[in-house]
Amino acid sequence: VVPPLVPGVSGLVGLTERSSSNGGDADDAGDSSTTRSNRALRRLLLSTSVLTKSDGSALLELGHTKVLCSVHGPRSAAASSLTGGKSDFNAGGQLNCEVRLAPSFGLNPQTAVSEAVTSLDGRGGGAGQFRSSAISLDEIRLSSGLNDAIAPSVRLDRLPKCVVDVFVLVLQSDGSVLPAAITAASLALADAGIELFDLVSSCSVAVVDGEETDKGDSILADPNESELLKSRSQLTLATLPNSREVTFWEQTGRISASTSSEAIELARDGCATVHKFMRESLINK
Repeated sequence: VVPPLVPGVSGLVGLTERSSSNGGDADDAGDSSTTRSNRALRRLLLSTSVLTKSDGSALLELGHTKVLCSVHGPRSAAASSLTGGKSDFNAGGQLNCEVRLAPSFGLNPQTAVSEAVTSLDGRGGGAGQFRSSAISLDEIRLSSGLNDAIAPSVRLDRLPKCVVDVFVLVLQSDGSVLPAAITAASLALADAGIELFDLVSSCSVAVVDGEETDKGDSILADPNESELLKSRSQLTLATLPNSREVTFWEQTGRISASTSSEAIELARDGCATVHKFMRESLINK
């Protein structure tokens, strides 16, 4: 049985860095004076109604990952969009999700080097130049994952012939971008007064080889980018905690069945912890 996640104090879910006793070294993105265990989340700060020109909005900071979400609508849908490119008429509502990376802030400098533009002769490139195609593909992947995760929670049947637009801007990325976007989007939808079955909370875990410590695989909750770069498998889970339904599950890499089971349970615990703070944020706003 995986131990429950450790909530922090003063409304914080956890600390910034891994504890040195777990074999983790302090990374460059946080303070060396703070540590957290493998089963603890980073600092989670939630704010709603931060944008005045949107129907609902939310700002989320998960460690050094920062995302801003705005919701507009419901608005009347164009007649062409109601068919969805098909012959059958769709009288229900639609959800339009878009994720964009802020220029120069969407990627960690270490990742930015690998995404730099280089010419055929090897010249050019650098941390300040990004491959527009790679970023566009990443934005498409994040947008698709966001839509798949939050769509089951929205009562689209109550919004006939309407569209709800969800826009997420990634201000800074340090791992767990998709879970942060999913959580912020669900908060913003609730802030906009959109009827939901439940809030959607999300959490990622990473599996890192334990060859250096001879203690087997390490399962890390809410990994930052440096931990993701060292991992051999990653799992992202989004759930409706009240009904224990999974709305999104994405896993990369190869791991054993037992390790996969532990990772899933740890991600579920993470979703439950995040969901608790999401409710507190809405109640206390």
